[in-house]
Amino acid sequence: MQHITLMEAYAIETLRSSGYSNETILEKVRNDEMTDFKSADSSMDYSGLRMLESGNFLGNILEEGYQVKFLTINGLTNLIRMKYGKKQDDDYRLEDFTVSELQLGDTDVEVLGNLLSSNWEMKWTDKGVTIFPAG
Repeated sequence: MQHITLMEAYAIETLRSSGYSNETILEKVRNDEMTDFKSADSSMDYSGLRMLESGNFLGNILEEGYQVKFLTINGLTNLIRMKYGKKQDDDYRLEDFTVSELQLGDTDVEVLGNLLSSNWEMKWTDKGVTIFPAG
């Protein structure tokens, strides 16, 4: 699993949530057409994607997934919103740095578990997924 920064994850998930396919993201980065990405979020810095592609990692990251190097609670809740469209209080609870009662399908749970940095743990409960600080 390739490790990426939180900002690189934000860039990928912003594009995905705006309808860009993995193939289109990769093609536009390879062809240096990233100005098109500004339609997804004009304030986002997409230059990290070029760096990932220069190391020949971007295609694998898009297809196989990634792990965020270090993930804060705000970063975690932002990724849950961006990647799954889930909102605090509507779709899950947040209390004392713990996300609970998050409802996701099996595949999404596996993907989320893989992208969590090592400072987080995840478990299933009868009310959904719970994510909490490791240790």
